Amino acid sequence: MNDSRFETKVGLFVIVGLALSALLILNFSKGLTFGRATYKLEIIMPTAAGLKPAADVMMAGVPIGKVAATSLSLDGQSVDVTVVVLAKYKIRKDARFHIDALGFLGDQYIEVTPAPGTAGSGPEGALLADGARVQGDVPFNMQEAVRSISGLVDQGQKTMKDLDKAINNVNNTVLDGATLTNFVATITNFEAVTENLVAMSREIRGVLDSNVVPVHVAITNFAALTAKLGDTADKLLDSNVASVHVAVTNFEALAVKLDDMAGKLQPVAEGLQAGQGLAGSLLKDEKMKTNFATLLTNISDMAEQYARFGRSLNEHGLWWHLFNPKPPPTNAPAR
Repeated sequence: MNDSRFETKVGLFVIVGLALSALLILNFSKGLTFGRATYKLEIIMPTAAGLKPAADVMMAGVPIGKVAATSLSLDGQSVDVTVVVLAKYKIRKDARFHIDALGFLGDQYIEVTPAPGTAGSGPEGALLADGARVQGDVPFNMQEAVRSISGLVDQGQKTMKDLDKAINNVNNTVLDGATLTNFVATITNFEAVTENLVAMSREIRGVLDSNVVPVHVAITNFAALTAKLGDTADKLLDSNVASVHVAVTNFEALAVKLDDMAGKLQPVAEGLQAGQGLAGSLLKDEKMKTNFATLLTNISDMAEQYARFGRSLNEHGLWWHLFNPKPPPTNAPAR
């Protein structure tokens, strides 16, 4: 083999290898859209949220395109994301676009969610055309979620500390040794009282069971006695209706007489109050009242003296009073 022919073959092999390498690089850089019919869409996102060029565009978990480029809008309030979608996949105008991640920490991609009940249906006019601009949804912000979770965790830790403090207070105050001892004693006493009540109820039940017939007889006798008393009361009322009528009539007559007497005594009371007559004078004149009181006192003293004389006469007799020498006066001069 000549050296020139060998060099030619080596050169051809290197050229073919480089061409294949270039094709592979182009294929991997362009992804599934390399050499296939596509159309472009402009998606306006509030934020890129870590989305990179060549990221996948998926619908129902199936890759349908790639992210071609991302650029910040002129006002700086949004991000324009250019995506390339395979021509065989048609997207309706009412579909929703949002950024999602593969797993918890996976790569970012754009998820296309068709409206419910409209996937693969509808007229051609309702489909997005090449170069259409659509509005994307706000992506899920992992950092905000972590901050919210951190706040919740802090709040939970604070709540747990307060709960632990409350439990310690309960253990130190309510569930101390003395309280538990008293509680156990109370439970024991309650159990004893319960047992006593059960025993008492059993005894009462036994007494009632053993005295059912006497109790029934007593109740029957009491009912008979009540009936007899009712009959007796009816008979007494029936037999004494005339007497009761006479008594009521007499009571009415007595009431009339008392009313008449009260009417007659009314002028006398008014005269006494006005000072008329002897009784009225006694009530009104202070001097006569004093003299009358003195007279009553003298009469009382005289009655007392007569009573003493009567008692002495009964004890000693009349002759003792007639012949009993009188004692000499105490103030007589001595001989």
